[in-house]
Amino acid sequence: MKILVLGGTRFLGRHLVAQALARGHAVTLLHRGASARDLFPEAEHRLADRNGDLAAALAGGTWDVAIDTSAYVPRHVDSVAAALAGRVGVYQFVSSISVYAEGAPAPLTEDSPRAQLADPGTEAITGETYGGLKALCEDAAGRHFGPGRSLVVRPGLIVGPHDPTGRFSWWVRRLLRGGEVLAPGDPAAPVQFIDVRDLAAWMLRQAEAGGTGAFNLTGPVGGTTMGGLLEAARAALNPPATLTWLDEATLLAAGVAPWMELPLWLPAAQATLHRTDIARAVATGLATRPLAETLCDTAAWLDTLPGEDAVMPPAQPGGPPRPMPGLDPAREAALLAAWHAR
Repeated sequence: MKILVLGGTRFLGRHLVAQALARGHAVTLLHRGASARDLFPEAEHRLADRNGDLAAALAGGTWDVAIDTSAYVPRHVDSVAAALAGRVGVYQFVSSISVYAEGAPAPLTEDSPRAQLADPGTEAITGETYGGLKALCEDAAGRHFGPGRSLVVRPGLIVGPHDPTGRFSWWVRRLLRGGEVLAPGDPAAPVQFIDVRDLAAWMLRQAEAGGTGAFNLTGPVGGTTMGGLLEAARAALNPPATLTWLDEATLLAAGVAPWMELPLWLPAAQATLHRTDIARAVATGLATRPLAETLCDTAAWLDTLPGEDAVMPPAQPGGPPRPMPGLDPAREAALLAAWHAR
């Protein structure tokens, strides 16, 4: 197959390209050339900024599938569709489970209500607008390519090697550091995420099969819990470490920020995203690797880095940097000391 990947040098795109090349496909990458420019010399590289004119960069050539990992506002989808008119088969758009409306009942299915923006014309990407903008991008994909030529991929938290967000990898680093680890909330609470390599493999199989429609993509298949995740991390990365569970009320009373200070943890009232139905994707071949493999491979990748980054990358190219997630060690120690004193 001939595959065009829009944004293929960072995280999901990087794994998609590596797997596609390994499967013998001809790959063209469209990217800015700002990161990992020397990756994949066997692929064709075309350089352009998504916020500029794509006509010249995408002139010439046809592709069986275009996989768009880097569209954040509907204008991005519009410009790709215009540049590729008549020259691409299926358009795969990487959306998000954040596309669902706040307050949508669990479990979230592909038919759950989606977020709507008060100002559909905004291009400011914030925590409040991200999901609604992705919904508008989905709508744009449907308008331009129709239901028979578009695949909407709605991933949950994507984890694994080369993860730029630092969320899942913060727990890997924390368990590697060892000692007494503050574990948040209810250990029996479900938690969902997907290894980037499993997501990429499913997307490529869909590309090869000509798959279309909308799919939730998270895992693990069969489910896990916060306790299952942290116990697996302790066992795989640092068995002498210990977990001390602090309940939700204690953490919230102390002002601990869910998701950012303690990644993946959400209070029960906000945890709908960890109750996403993936039956449709499983029925089309979604498989997820053992959790220990994801944990150990993430640890091995972290070991190749020169140090911990101070900030996450911007939500979109040119945007402001974002603070790295995770609980400050001194704050964690104080919370644990107060818990034991109580």
